[in-house]
Amino acid sequence: MITGLDHVHVICGDVDGAVQFFKDIFGGRETSREILRGFPMVRMDVQGANIFFLGTEAGSGQLVPGKGSRGLDHIGFKVKGFDQTVEDLRQKGVKFTLGPLVSTAGFKYAFIEGPEGIRIELLERA
Repeated sequence: MITGLDHVHVICGDVDGAVQFFKDIFGGRETSREILRGFPMVRMDVQGANIFFLGTEAGSGQLVPGKGSRGLDHIGFKVKGFDQTVEDLRQKGVKFTLGPLVSTAGFKYAFIEGPEGIRIELLERA
């Protein structure tokens, strides 16, 4: 029986850069760090979401998010106080790739650019 999502696992070339982004932008916190199969592996708690970053070979290919390729398209975070969150992220220099918008269902959303080309959605449901 499935009881919920355990984690999102990201394979990336710059683990420390990805970890720092999620610390600075979302207040994430490292929960463990180790070497796995010869590469750094960092586990983080990002506002209750478990996100794991594993290093890979330099020059490895990369999925092009948002282009209909196979693989993980984006990570979505629930937001409270959407407009203020957007303003705070803009002040931090975060690049918005879509929105902010309001859907026909009435929820607010936007996409930002994360490290390693990760698309991150911010979403506040009405």
